[in-house]
Amino acid sequence: MTTIAELVSAHGGLLHKHALVAEGATDRHLTAAVRFGGVRRPRRGWYSTWKPDDPRYIAVAVGGRLTGASALHQLGAWMWHRPKITVSVPESASRLRRRSGVRVAWDPVELSTRGTTWSVDPRDALARAVVEADSLEDAVILVDWARQRGVLVDDDDAREVLSRRRADAAGLAEWSDGRAESILESAAGTRLRLAGREIRRQVPVGPRGERIDIVVDGVVALETDGRETHASRFDKDRLKDATMILAGFLPMRASTSMVRDRWPLVAAVVDALASQPLRAADDVEIGESSLPRVLPGRGRRKWRLGRSRRRRRQESPWRGGRGLPAVAGPSA
Repeated sequence: MTTIAELVSAHGGLLHKHALVAEGATDRHLTAAVRFGGVRRPRRGWYSTWKPDDPRYIAVAVGGRLTGASALHQLGAWMWHRPKITVSVPESASRLRRRSGVRVAWDPVELSTRGTTWSVDPRDALARAVVEADSLEDAVILVDWARQRGVLVDDDDAREVLSRRRADAAGLAEWSDGRAESILESAAGTRLRLAGREIRRQVPVGPRGERIDIVVDGVVALETDGRETHASRFDKDRLKDATMILAGFLPMRASTSMVRDRWPLVAAVVDALASQPLRAADDVEIGESSLPRVLPGRGRRKWRLGRSRRRRRQESPWRGGRGLPAVAGPSA
């Protein structure tokens, strides 16, 4: 016989009484399940197998659903720190159970038609999360994740979603890049662009077409090595370094702690490598549309963007006629 806890777990950990009754549960069954610890009741009519400190449980107990960064965190979004819990409730909501440290956001009723029982739609959560981010970098990281996971389809779709709460947030579509494959690549790329560097992501190199995480100013091949993906790749990574050197790039590797905690050192090494003279090579297109200007924060906003100033091609950062390295490696 299937238990109440098994039924709730099978539906993701949260189920309303109506659905349980439809499965044959009675009031006596539900009372016994709660009394003996099989399930908990965060709010009248709702039964859950989540722990009381689970953000999803807390959101339902308050009377709403997770939104903003706290909703995206549950979906695995890239973040440096666990966000504070933000609960979305309809404008017409009443009888809320307030909790210390939990922020309540009053949203249009139409948002309640999208999403799940415990979270608003990821696109609605993203629109709120980016404008509430502590920095432009944090906002771009969220958008890069959303692009990589398919939450955002293309640039036009990104602009529509990102501008739902603040029009200037649409400019994040130009700052973000769906080719970033980790929070390290996203953060490093944003910091380099803020410093005025030209970057290209996932650049193929060598006869096997291995990809460089980030090419900086057409010179530096920056690899961001997270422990999870590179712990067993020691020899392969060194062979890749050799391939990048033969292709005319100067390789550099930055670990998670270097990107997260010692970025000034990483930036200094990139600067030193980018200033080294290289062999002349065929020019390659590295330009991209001019990024929207970053403006000072205003009010509760920690970051803002101005309008884009588009050019056909970025001006080359090199002086003295120095060429760029070829992106393809030597022939096999």
